[in-house]
Amino acid sequence: MTLNPLDQNSTNLPDIKAEIDALNEKAWQLESIDPQEGLRLSRESYQLSTNNQFRLNNYQKGVADSLFNQANFNLDCGDYHLALAQSLEALSIYTDIHDSARLAMSLRTLAAIYLSMHEYNKAMSTLLKALEIARHLDDPIPFGETLMTMGMVYLLAGDSSQAILEFKKGLQIFQTSNNVKQLAYIYCNLAAAYKAEGEFEIFNQYLERCEKAANQIGSDYIKVDILRQRGQYEIQQGNLDAAHSYFLQSLQLAKNHGYQADQVASSIWISDIYFRRGKLKEAADLLLVVLAQAARNRYDEGSMYAHQKLSQIYEQLGDYANAYSNLKVYLDLELKITNEKNDLKYKSLETVYRTQSLQSEARIIQNKNDQLEKEISERRWVEDALRQSEEKYRRLANIDQLTGLNNRRYFYELALNEYRRIKRYYHPLVILMLDIDQFKKINDQYGHLAGDQILKMVARHLRKMMREVDIIGRFGGEEFIVLLPETNIEQAIPVAKRLLNLFSNARFEIKNELVQITVSIGLAGHEENLSLDLLINRSDQAMHTAQKLGGNQLSVWEESGN
Repeated sequence: MTLNPLDQNSTNLPDIKAEIDALNEKAWQLESIDPQEGLRLSRESYQLSTNNQFRLNNYQKGVADSLFNQANFNLDCGDYHLALAQSLEALSIYTDIHDSARLAMSLRTLAAIYLSMHEYNKAMSTLLKALEIARHLDDPIPFGETLMTMGMVYLLAGDSSQAILEFKKGLQIFQTSNNVKQLAYIYCNLAAAYKAEGEFEIFNQYLERCEKAANQIGSDYIKVDILRQRGQYEIQQGNLDAAHSYFLQSLQLAKNHGYQADQVASSIWISDIYFRRGKLKEAADLLLVVLAQAARNRYDEGSMYAHQKLSQIYEQLGDYANAYSNLKVYLDLELKITNEKNDLKYKSLETVYRTQSLQSEARIIQNKNDQLEKEISERRWVEDALRQSEEKYRRLANIDQLTGLNNRRYFYELALNEYRRIKRYYHPLVILMLDIDQFKKINDQYGHLAGDQILKMVARHLRKMMREVDIIGRFGGEEFIVLLPETNIEQAIPVAKRLLNLFSNARFEIKNELVQITVSIGLAGHEENLSLDLLINRSDQAMHTAQKLGGNQLSVWEESGN
């Protein structure tokens, strides 16, 4: 039972503080389960911490914990600006009372708020501060939560590969601690990341784990995201009825708990179902409601997608004035959000972050009771980090920074080495040239960030499909090149056909839309006394022949045909 503040006296202050702490703990247990009740309990604890005998000398820990809880509840419900104010105030108090654990947790919450407001630079900088504090804590959970949020920064900025790396580090920590709530969150995030990668089998596996954990803790907040992700998957599979059902369930659950941002997101997907079914008026009416809600809550991303869809709808309806008006607002919002993503200094922060991460991971696995072993272990981690950094910078000159493949210069160097190997004895060798069809249209329609994402996805699929002995490079722009040693044309053709099928059947998620791409492939086989330059030129000519045939084609260089 909660103590009545009127009954407070100097003799029972420790009891009252314990009651406030228990109230805040009870409220926190409701995070992701019942935000409205959690908010009520948090506000009650705030009142107890600041009234009566605490009026002149507030119970600082009680105030900070209450504000921390409220910030997280309001973040979940989509009231980002109120959450920001509460988080900053809690952070100030935790700094004053030197509560390192809560300071790290509060910094992570602050970063999550910045991320929801698309302030990626502030989010990453805040997370680096949280990592620095979390690495000294005995409890590894704040460190794992910080890694998870860092993964979300990468994911929302379009780097799903790096996001997966960060999520899996956090996953190891939560699995060791058997923290079901955080496991549910990280399974959900991993599912989203693999969905963005087009790895739908792995996506489904993680989503099933997430659903099991969410049911175990009774989290409707996580279930909202699960339902929406299932709907997105069903759209990819062409099952519009199933997708519509999932989105409606997600919307209703979000309304039940007051998750405003989730209501906007689910409604936008429902409008997309209407749009795909040709119900343009229903789609437009729903989007106008979404725009009003997004404007009230200052959800720039929700507004951006709504304006984009409305511009497409009005264009199909022949209302070009409204189409232009919505397109202009969409482009302004996209530029604002895209600039923030482009400004994110991943590379400048990476060295600092990696060093901190290595030190933190070393601390987690070392023997906490043996100080000498701890110091030795940390020194080894730092030495390893330095060696890895040196190796990284040596390789930097050889790697295409966007795709991670060999750049054109280094590919040529490796290819020349292979040529020298077969110079004395004849061995078969094929050059495969691949170009993404209509790539300029992707850039024009979705922006260059989306185009970069497609290039990274193509590079990733090439690495998965090709053998370890094959040499893969980015030739330039949207062109990729592969050297297949010990391979003749007859053996290379089935490989090229599998690549054509892989890309024509794949769907890549860009800005909440599933995009299909096709490629054109040219093959040329090595002949005696044929230079590498001429062989590459032949494969390039064959690839251009495939493009002239309409794309999504394979062409083999022939003396008379190219």
